[in-house]
Amino acid sequence: MLVENLVKSTLGIKDHRVLRVIQDQSGLQVQIDIIKQRQLGCSKSNTRQQIRDRLKERTWKHVPLWNIPVYLHYRPRRVQCPTCGTVVEKIPWGNGKSKLTFPLILAMATWSKQLPMGVVARIYKVCWTAVYSAVKQVVSYGLACRDKSGVFILGIDELSRKKGHVYLTNIYDLLNKRLLASFEGRKEENLIAFFREWGKDNLSNIIAVCCDMWAPYIRAIRDHLPNALLVFDKFHVVRHLLMAVDEVRKEEQASLKKTVPELLTKTKYLFLKNPCNLKEKESIRLSDLSKKRLRSFRSYILKEEFRGFWNCSTRTEADRFLKQWFWWATHSRLAPMRDFAWMLRKHEDGVLAYFDARISNGMVEAMNNNAKVISHRARGYRSAKTFSTLMLHCMGGLKMPDFVHRFA
Repeated sequence: MLVENLVKSTLGIKDHRVLRVIQDQSGLQVQIDIIKQRQLGCSKSNTRQQIRDRLKERTWKHVPLWNIPVYLHYRPRRVQCPTCGTVVEKIPWGNGKSKLTFPLILAMATWSKQLPMGVVARIYKVCWTAVYSAVKQVVSYGLACRDKSGVFILGIDELSRKKGHVYLTNIYDLLNKRLLASFEGRKEENLIAFFREWGKDNLSNIIAVCCDMWAPYIRAIRDHLPNALLVFDKFHVVRHLLMAVDEVRKEEQASLKKTVPELLTKTKYLFLKNPCNLKEKESIRLSDLSKKRLRSFRSYILKEEFRGFWNCSTRTEADRFLKQWFWWATHSRLAPMRDFAWMLRKHEDGVLAYFDARISNGMVEAMNNNAKVISHRARGYRSAKTFSTLMLHCMGGLKMPDFVHRFA
């Protein structure tokens, strides 16, 4: 009787009873039946109705007991509902035509946050698609129950999924540090779909958005969040600056190839690193290069001068600094630095908005690293949809369904 009581308590059944538990070569076979003279719940309206008839026996796979497979056997009843007609009863331990019980679905979904789905499938002796189906059910429940009213600051960034410039667009809640949505590609339609799904009432709560200077993102944000402050991520701005410095070095190294080819050899990170991060040998070599009147060193000076921009205390001070630095860069006779300066001028409002709301995508980059861990532990995913589902499951802060007993 102990096993029967364990099964009943873990399933949380009130209108059903465990008839018997038999062990055979395949595992524990649990036979379930209804308690006589009981009304059962309609699977659509969730109201209790009279039983009409019963269907063929079905089998559900349950959470293993002491590593012994457990199977539930039951003949579902049909009830006569005045609203829905003749429908199958609401199964307390299952959902629809799924052959897995709710406790097993929750257990597999819980372990999928820590382990690859293939490993979880081997542990519970099911196929990979069964684990993925469990994760999708839990994610769908979490998205339906998610509170959208507490989102005030968005962080938007792309995540490389595989080689060949294949990206995902990830949208984060910067205050609560959670993933809100993930879409395949870097398209304007992705943000539009998110904004429509989020709803106008919830969009009115968003006060700021941090993203890079990708034009499709900017258009979608300005169309759907006209009152939100658009801040361009400082790390993306710095990355563009470093790319310009490195481009100057490449051009100069090519021009010196015939005369002094070794002068700029292995100097890439001399010009890109912060001075405080240089080793002693690197500092000595950089000091020697500063006496050569190199274009690369001029770009390095401009890069170091730009560091003062982020130290400005007010937007007015930053605007004044940016105008001065713009003049230096455009008169430096360094084409990559000039192009970078004009890019800043084009997106000046978003760059200066950083001093109105000092937010950045630093947290987003950290969460993107967590997303890469999810991909690496499974050796990657074939489809973007699968990867997005797993990211929402692990990083979305979604609520898990409640049940009378949790196995994991």
